[in-house]
Amino acid sequence: MSSNWAQVISSVVQGSVLGPVLFIVYINDIDLVIEDRQTCIFEYADDSKIGRAIQTQADAIALQTDIDRVWEWSRKWGMDIHPLKTCVMHFGYHNQKFDYYLNGTKISKVTSAKDLGVIISESCSPSDHVANIARKANSVLSQLRRTIISRNRDVVVNLFKVFVRPIIEAAGPAWSPYEKQFIDQIEKIQRRATRMIPGIGHLTYEDRLIQCRLPTLEQRRTRGDLIHVYKMLNGFLHINNENFFCFVNQRHNVTTRSSENNLMIAEKCRLDVRKYFFKNRIVQMWNNLPIEAREAASVNSFKMLYDEWNDNNVTT
Repeated sequence: MSSNWAQVISSVVQGSVLGPVLFIVYINDIDLVIEDRQTCIFEYADDSKIGRAIQTQADAIALQTDIDRVWEWSRKWGMDIHPLKTCVMHFGYHNQKFDYYLNGTKISKVTSAKDLGVIISESCSPSDHVANIARKANSVLSQLRRTIISRNRDVVVNLFKVFVRPIIEAAGPAWSPYEKQFIDQIEKIQRRATRMIPGIGHLTYEDRLIQCRLPTLEQRRTRGDLIHVYKMLNGFLHINNENFFCFVNQRHNVTTRSSENNLMIAEKCRLDVRKYFFKNRIVQMWNNLPIEAREAASVNSFKMLYDEWNDNNVTT
């Protein structure tokens, strides 16, 4: 049974429970208009991205054709795509940076753009994102400094954990910095927060962390990376692990210690940006974990075993 067609005279109320579901239903067939399998479309709620490897002008023409098809789809279904709110970003040192058009309007080129809360740059450097979150976190920390009356250790630490630290840790596996200048730029925020506590400002940063029972932000990012790996390998996330991880036992059938321990292999990289990308930077850290941690029965068990192992390593 199916209902009769009816004219929709009003839109879905913004912020409603059904709004996101109905929107996804509405745009569900947008990817069907892209016929070239070399062109990829990525969708998340109302955020859609189209990408393709461009080697020749023929590739650029194919991408432009797919953009035109998406525009025709939007016109057919009454969902306008604003050309001035659309941008194109070129990646790669030898990119020819072709121009692309949306309904006859040239799409503006940008060197960085925000994607799901993370600022992505054409160089794939986290510098822009680090500067952005550092500015936000320092602003919130300044507001806390001006407004709170009691500055005992528990108050400052708990406020830092609730209002500041989430800003500088959101989506950490996607942008975790590898250059010391960016690592220090983020760490300075926690340095500043611990100096707000009366009586310990004269201590070194390491001693203040001990007093506040806090790890460094770099240590927390490492922990977050490994928790993410555990979730991926154990099916907690809907991700194809073949695109991320390669294990020794997948390379050969020879029984070795590395094969029996199910260790990972990092790909050979020429550029630092790939060397320190998530799938490569976690390999050595994951292999260094004890087997009981890597084979933990649950996420909480993994966290507990990792913390115990990490504490023992720091102590020794």
